[in-house]
Amino acid sequence: MAISRRTLMQGLGAGVLGAGALSACGEVPLRRGRGRPATTTAPTAGALTEPDTPLVIGQIGAAYGRMARFEQAIAVSLEEARIDVNARWEGVFGHEVQLLERHVMQAPGEDLTGVVRTLAEAGATCVITSIDEESLIAAMPALVEAQLAVIDVFTSAMSLRSAEVATANLLLRLAPNDRTLAAQLAEIALASTSDRAGPAGTVAYLSEDTAQGRGLHHELEQVLHPRSGAVVSAQFYPVGDFGDVAARVAAVLEHPPALLVFNGGAEAAPFLSALRLATLDEGQRPTVEFPKRLAPAAVIDYAQEPVAPDLAPKCLVGATGYEPGGEITIDHENMMLNRSAEFLQRGYAYSQHGYDAVTMACLAAQHALSVEGTALAAALPQILTGAEECTDFATCRGIMRTALQAEDRATVAYTGRLGGLELGAQSDARLGQVREYTWSEAQVLQPATVTGFEAPA
Repeated sequence: MAISRRTLMQGLGAGVLGAGALSACGEVPLRRGRGRPATTTAPTAGALTEPDTPLVIGQIGAAYGRMARFEQAIAVSLEEARIDVNARWEGVFGHEVQLLERHVMQAPGEDLTGVVRTLAEAGATCVITSIDEESLIAAMPALVEAQLAVIDVFTSAMSLRSAEVATANLLLRLAPNDRTLAAQLAEIALASTSDRAGPAGTVAYLSEDTAQGRGLHHELEQVLHPRSGAVVSAQFYPVGDFGDVAARVAAVLEHPPALLVFNGGAEAAPFLSALRLATLDEGQRPTVEFPKRLAPAAVIDYAQEPVAPDLAPKCLVGATGYEPGGEITIDHENMMLNRSAEFLQRGYAYSQHGYDAVTMACLAAQHALSVEGTALAAALPQILTGAEECTDFATCRGIMRTALQAEDRATVAYTGRLGGLELGAQSDARLGQVREYTWSEAQVLQPATVTGFEAPA
């Protein structure tokens, strides 16, 4: 049964919100005057009218590193959201929303300056990104110069919020950041009471050697050290090159932790298999046992992978993986499967973020009565926390347009495919939902459990 947004935000995971009925109930046509000049500026308090200007959205993805596994799902979800807004709900301000051709980075280090310039010249005032932290940091000067609102569906590293990165308040992020993730991981480690694990508050950390990987490690230390915890072993490896599995297992078991954090991808399964075998006694019982937490790129149904026959039985028992986002509804799953049956195996991670990013940009334009990047960036947090709850673009827009007809303003609290979401002071996700996954003894991925997250104060 669906619950209200207010109940969700109070309970943080006490229930699950679906995408809601996709109806145009409440829409009121807004009459346009003839000869009104085009404008992209926010109207004054005395001129509550819609601009006669299309909303143009750019998109930048990446097909390497940890982003590669999610690239197709994100690209499909953006396109499906555009189709819904235009075909089902007649666009924004009487114009079809334009989603420019997707630029997909093929390798790290690509200079995106020219890409950003091309997007701006094509009329884009908003860009939706799903690239790595280093690339987004490098692109921010060009994005700020072009005054593009940036909705990022993927990054989590706090390096994007450092004083050295000037975002001009144009960057908004929909996934929980590493400070939020570190706080949750630290609580698991500090709460440990197992006599088969290391001391409470101790963490073994393995990660791809990226800005995000280093950043999460730093955030973990920041939370653990004041509470007498510690990262007792940290191992970083090049993307795509895990190295000597046995040596990495030995490094973890040299100082068994209360929690193991694996911030990588599919290499998690062979590692956890070797780890389990190394802990078994002569009776095939583990002598050392501790929980493991796996990153989104490692949330895979390993029973369907070629590596399955080589995995030790029960090696993923005790492991929990997570993906940002709420319940995958039947509507959302069908939308994705209509594009490709491969999503049954690939999964849907970050596709909710992509769909909601487009919808949120459209609602922000309606809220601001503008398509300017600065106006969109300012409006995006507001359309999540307004007075009127709504679960799809048509209903949310109808609320705002009805008030506009009466020369008044109405605010909405959009709860979309992601479930409940609020942005904090830096426009990172403050409240939201994640899906947690476990595996059977035969490495079969189990149905998700939806829980809430809240950024630390």
